[in-house]
Amino acid sequence: MTRARRVAVALVLAAYLVPLVVPVPLMEDDEGLHAAIALEMVERGDWVVPRLLGQPFLDKPILYFWMEAASIAAFGPSEFAVRLPGPVLGLAGAAATGWLARVLFGAATGSWAALAYATMLLPYAVTLAPLHDLVMVPLVTVALGAFWRAHHAAVGAAVVRWTLLAGVALGLSMLGKGLTGAGLIGVGMAAWMAWTRTFSLRLVAVGASALALGALIAWPWYAAMEAASPGYLRYFILDRHVGGVAGEAQRHAGRPVWYYLPILVGGTWPWITAAAGRSLARADLAERLVWAWLLADLLLLSLAGSKLPTYLLPAFPAVALLAARTLAAPADARVLPGWLALVTALLPLGATVFLLGVGAGSPPSALTALVIGPVLVAALPWMSAMTSRWAGAERLVLVTASTLLAAGLAIRPLVATQLTARALAEDLNHAGRMPRQLLIVDEGVGSFLFYLRADLRRGLTPARVQRVSRFSLGDDRAPEDVLVAIAGDRLAGVRELYDLPAAGPLPMGAFHVVPYSTIRARER
Repeated sequence: MTRARRVAVALVLAAYLVPLVVPVPLMEDDEGLHAAIALEMVERGDWVVPRLLGQPFLDKPILYFWMEAASIAAFGPSEFAVRLPGPVLGLAGAAATGWLARVLFGAATGSWAALAYATMLLPYAVTLAPLHDLVMVPLVTVALGAFWRAHHAAVGAAVVRWTLLAGVALGLSMLGKGLTGAGLIGVGMAAWMAWTRTFSLRLVAVGASALALGALIAWPWYAAMEAASPGYLRYFILDRHVGGVAGEAQRHAGRPVWYYLPILVGGTWPWITAAAGRSLARADLAERLVWAWLLADLLLLSLAGSKLPTYLLPAFPAVALLAARTLAAPADARVLPGWLALVTALLPLGATVFLLGVGAGSPPSALTALVIGPVLVAALPWMSAMTSRWAGAERLVLVTASTLLAAGLAIRPLVATQLTARALAEDLNHAGRMPRQLLIVDEGVGSFLFYLRADLRRGLTPARVQRVSRFSLGDDRAPEDVLVAIAGDRLAGVRELYDLPAAGPLPMGAFHVVPYSTIRARER
């Protein structure tokens, strides 16, 4: 490994681990929601049924909640504990991608594939506000590698070992995201066999055996959930899985069929540029497996009714593998143009300008953006001259890793401050009591519950802490001892519909808390 690559590895580790120790509040919706559920698991001592305010949470399987809850149990209820599984899974995804590259293409591509995946924009961004989708990446990647090894094993004992590994990976993936992992692996392998005319009875048998083993591993938890919440299996399999693929009634439905194309390009930046140069016509059997994995998953998810950017994450290692084949060949690695480093280096600066100016929308933020903007424009010629020499892949890794570190340390705090209910929880902690009912307008309740004192949180029910839409805020309710909490950045929208008590300037992340009885709907 060259010195530049060792420095790149150190920067990647810093980008994933250093933000863990920076105090940044938990964000809504998903990060705060998952943290509150994991904390409730620890406090209740119930490691089977994930709950929010005492009610079973049925939308996600258990594996990521187990990881978060174990971290909270070990380190206490803190941002560090909640976020620790994210970078661990991100680095595990990079390690699994590197291992698969070695399995398919040899040792020379391993480190390149791991670095490429670790420095892609979307996988890194998701580790900063961890989601369940991160679980899938290392498991899908390991399962594919195990299937490949089982297919090419020379002795029966090796076939059994790799089948067992594939089965364990599939079982954990079922505990992480249901049947999604098995589906993505299955369509990729089927597409590869059809493309290469590799109809192997052994591979079919290995796949069936691994799937059966995976089901045996996952079934005890699913059975326990069905017993604790009758109807869970029907809801999770039919509504969430079948409905998510075939239906248009899901929360994230209605998006165009080309939805994932810009996500694929932007999310795998800058390494999509190296992968795009690979030739399908000249691909060998191993590379065709990678192409089949990427294209089949992309097609399946594009045709599905429900779409989210993170659903495509398990296919991102395929882009890293294709890029690694280019980067591992010295003659090809020089084709990466210098402007890639320039654009990548500017990404956190551009995001900062957007968040401070357009995103925040306040006059001080807009003024900051007006100051930063000209500075960036003036710096462009200098940065262009500096990066004109950065055509090598190793330098691009260094630039990208540095960019991610800067984003983790500078951009996430700006986003988190606007998307947390920590200040609201602190206000009620200071007051020392909860109202009979708290209505939080157009915001999640997860981070609020996480930061609320344990004695105030104990015994709360969904009826006492509710997320409500501003459009339903005027519905009939008993007004006694009911408080309404409105985030500062939501106030303008709420004031369009209701007369509210006056509020002075609110710092970023603060809430305007008023008695429900003081709110009056405007005449229309």
